[in-house]
Formats: sequence, C-alpha cells, structure tokens
Amino acid sequence: MWLKQVESIAVSETARNLGLKPGRSGSFGPCPYCNSEQRGSTDKRGPIGLRNDKLGWRCHRCGNGGSGVDLVSYCLCGQKFKDAIDNDRDRVRQWFETKVDLESMKTEKPKIPKKTESKRPPINEVHSLWKKSFKLNQLAQDDDVLSFLKSRGLNLDALARTGVARVTPNRRDYEWPRWWPGGRSMMWRLIVPAFDTNGTFCSLHGRAVISTNGAPKTLWPSGFQAGGLFMPNRHAVKMLKGDAKDIDSVLFVEGLTDFLKVVSEAERESLRVAVFGGTSGSFGSVSKISIPDDVEVYVGTDPDAKGDEYAQTIQMQLSSRTCYRLPLADVDGGDGARP
Repeated sequence: MWLKQVESIAVSETARNLGLKPGRSGSFGPCPYCNSEQRGSTDKRGPIGLRNDKLGWRCHRCGNGGSGVDLVSYCLCGQKFKDAIDNDRDRVRQWFETKVDLESMKTEKPKIPKKTESKRPPINEVHSLWKKSFKLNQLAQDDDVLSFLKSRGLNLDALARTGVARVTPNRRDYEWPRWWPGGRSMMWRLIVPAFDTNGTFCSLHGRAVISTNGAPKTLWPSGFQAGGLFMPNRHAVKMLKGDAKDIDSVLFVEGLTDFLKVVSEAERESLRVAVFGGTSGSFGSVSKISIPDDVEVYVGTDPDAKGDEYAQTIQMQLSSRTCYRLPLADVDGGDGARP
C-alpha cells in the first residue's frame, strides 16, 4: 500500500529530499549509480532528467532510471527497488516514512498529471502552403535552393523523385498565414512536411538556404509546438498509417539536412527503408510508431553529446529491442553498424 502512495510523489520532490542538486531544465545530479554530475563535456545540465509525467527519471550518462522509489533505492542500496533484498527494501520504506506523512496521503486522491495536447497550426493552412510551394524540378538551375543542396552533396534528381522537399512561393504571390510570415520566404525557403505518429501531415519544417547572420538555420511554425513530429519519407508515412509491408528497415536521423541526404540516397539505391527525421522534441514519441519485429532499426544521430542523448532516448523508447547505431564520425574507417 505504501509503495503505491509514494510512487505518486513527484520525483523532483524526492530528489530534493535526497539532497540531490537541481540543475537547468529540471535536471538533477549527481546520479546515485554512476556519480556523474553533468550530462556531458558540453552539456552542463545534471545527468538526471525527469519524465513528462514527473513520476519517472533517467540518467543520461549511464542510462539507469525508474520511479522515485527506485531513486531512493539507488541512493540507499545501490540498485533498483525490485532487485533489493528485504532488509534494503525496509530501509527504503523507512526513509519515506521519515520524509512523508503516509497516513494523510491515504485520504488524498492521487494526482493524475494532465495531458497536454500539442498545438499545431491549422491543417488546411499547412496543406495550402505545401500545395502552392514549388517542386524542386520547377526551379531555375541557378536558384539558391539548388546551390545549397548541391553544396551538401545531395543527389538532386533522386531527391526530387522523393517529393519530400519543396520551396515556398514568392513573397508577393501568396497570402501568408500568421504562423509563417512572408518574410521567411527570403531565407527559409526550403520546407519539408512533418507528420504526427498517427500519420497526419500537420506541420512544416523550414531550412535557410543562405546565411542567416546568427538567426536559427531551421524554423517551425511560429506559436505552435513541434514535439512528437517527424519528417518521414514515403515508406515511413506508410508505417505511420499502419502499413509496414515491403519495408526492410527503419532509420532515425537527426535534423532536416541529414534527413534529405539519407532519403535521396535511399531513393537512388532503391532501398525500402522507412526514414524518420527528428528534432529535439521528436524522439520521445518513437514508442508510438508501430515497427514490426522483423524490421531492423538503425539510428543515425550525430556523434556528439546531443546525438548520443537522442540515440539513448530512441533505445529506451523501443525497450529491449536492438537498435544499431551508425558510425557517422568516420564512414570509411568505421567497422559497420554497432548495436
């Protein structure tokens, strides 16, 4: 009975009672298992991050995590609560008894975190802008967009065949929605459709093709959320809609440019791979994608602290399933995908 009661306590409250130090963005440290005090050499946040429902945690350095009870068990016993011996479990229960009035909690209804719906721009406006945008084969050969794509080593013919990228209309030729002002058509001209995990085309992601002078290189619709959205190729769209037949593998990549490069190469090689391009708010929703057991999963995030974090998130989302990390740092000298 006491276990159900204390598992409804926010992990942040338990962490503070344990004396863990709060950091930026709701993080805590050090990790009671690996003793790390920050996430990486360039990421100064505490290693412990909290789940969206505030009732779970995970260390971004060693990968250990669990409930608030597990956090206390790691601190007191060095292991998860379910793995602890009876005497150690008693120590965890006694710790909560000294910190929390369990009797008063019996009469209180457990607090259920409110689910928040991600706000998206009006779908009719999203689809209208996409339909009015230019296909790549409609551009003049000296267009800045084609120059940008060539500079990234993309195969333009293959990319055009995929249909995953378009170029926004001329500034004065379109009635721009408030979430995508016409001024963006001067820099952020390259756009890619974004889908939710139900297979609904509900947003757009844009990329600047000329120097932004310090402004962000990529943009989402102003005033709306992008969490849980992916940039998919046609095979990935089919998978989101529940049709995964004839798909050989799944590949998750980071960012718009990497997505375009992988999609164009897959098209050029006629590979039946479902490619999902994601940004910082995407990979926490990977578990909502129905991936058949016989389809191999590959992760092609950048070889840096943020890319490692995304890869760990994807692996956690897919539980015990094997994900193969592609060695992007050194393509020629790499030894192949690694689990």
